[in-house]
Amino acid sequence: MSKILNLARDFNSQSKKQANAIEQTLKQDFERHEQRIQDALKASEQKITNDIQDQQSRLNLLVMKTWIWLPIMVITVLIACWGVIWWQGMTIAQNQQEISRQQSTLKALSAKGGNIQMSTCGDQNQLCIKIDLDETSYGANGVYPWKIPEGY
Repeated sequence: MSKILNLARDFNSQSKKQANAIEQTLKQDFERHEQRIQDALKASEQKITNDIQDQQSRLNLLVMKTWIWLPIMVITVLIACWGVIWWQGMTIAQNQQEISRQQSTLKALSAKGGNIQMSTCGDQNQLCIKIDLDETSYGANGVYPWKIPEGY
């Protein structure tokens, strides 16, 4: 019986050794597997983080482009408004100069007899002026008699 007992003990110790060896091998394999999984997760995390940062950069660039256009448009509108105001100012100044020239022309004409009254006469609407019949006529008889218009 001692042989059987020894065999049983040897079998038991070999089984324990084998179990320990298998356990150690499995433990090492699981640790390597766990390490590979952690490495894969870290790589995936890094890729996702990089993709998020890239997307954020693109969005920031897009937002910046939008915000850059706003001041450009405001400046463009302000320049256009300034141009319109400048053009209107120049037009108004030119019109004032023209009005001044016309007023001085009217004063000169008034000084030379600008109170003459004109109208259209007859069926053919010919130009005619009001004549002062009390004034003296000038010119030889039969040659275009000249008279001084009324209001001169």
